[in-house]
Amino acid sequence: MQPETMMNTSASTRMILFLLFGLFTGGLFSCAKESSLVQPDVKSGSLARFVVHQGYLYSLNHHEVITFAVQADGVPLLVDRLPLDYGLETIIVYEGLVYVGARTGLYILDIAQPGKPVMLSRTERSQSLLGGCDPVVVRDSFAFSTVKIINTICGQTNVRSALLVYQVADPTAPEEVGQYDLDEPNGLGYKGDVLFVCDEGSDRVVLLDIADPRFVKLLDIEVPIEDPIDLIIHGERMVVATRTAFQFYDIQDIQDIRPLGTISK
Repeated sequence: MQPETMMNTSASTRMILFLLFGLFTGGLFSCAKESSLVQPDVKSGSLARFVVHQGYLYSLNHHEVITFAVQADGVPLLVDRLPLDYGLETIIVYEGLVYVGARTGLYILDIAQPGKPVMLSRTERSQSLLGGCDPVVVRDSFAFSTVKIINTICGQTNVRSALLVYQVADPTAPEEVGQYDLDEPNGLGYKGDVLFVCDEGSDRVVLLDIADPRFVKLLDIEVPIEDPIDLIIHGERMVVATRTAFQFYDIQDIQDIRPLGTISK
């Protein structure tokens, strides 16, 4: 399938997740008009391979960030290709920067000129974590990335899986400030000072205290759930995508997380 199609099976599943979550919260679309383009306010998961930001769509193939201008008629126009190393996995936009998780590390891109992303930096990863899948979320000056190395997902022998924490106050020189071993971590998201991580290996969503990102602490709270893959947090709600369903939770009280319902895939 050509990169310009921007859609594969996993991407289709994520789009369904976006739509379900929007319908569930009652606010998928906002009417914030930018030029002549009305854009949906869609919150993506950390495993997304494409993202829309300020009239541009940024998409990944295995070795490029592909930029499309989203025209007034909704038709995307290819405007740029940025070659990076092979093994690009996930992409998000946070405060005017693009973060790309790859099997070799984390890339940070500048989109001051949104139609032409420029690479600012790339992190290095220890040998034991090379080749792992790499979803990422960013909060203030810190990026949180899970690295899962398992032969059925990333084509690698299972060596080590972990949560990595980067200081990204200077996007040209990110600094790794912590590593925390997990079983088989997948997607992640946060609410305030609490990071939620899908840990497929232990069939649960684990919660971590990130009030001080340099000293992350595992909380004695978890959400038992079979095969969690990715999650989205929006206000007081969380939706978790598993291999068979979308499961919804009320997370208003972190000490009392309540299931709200399930939609089978």
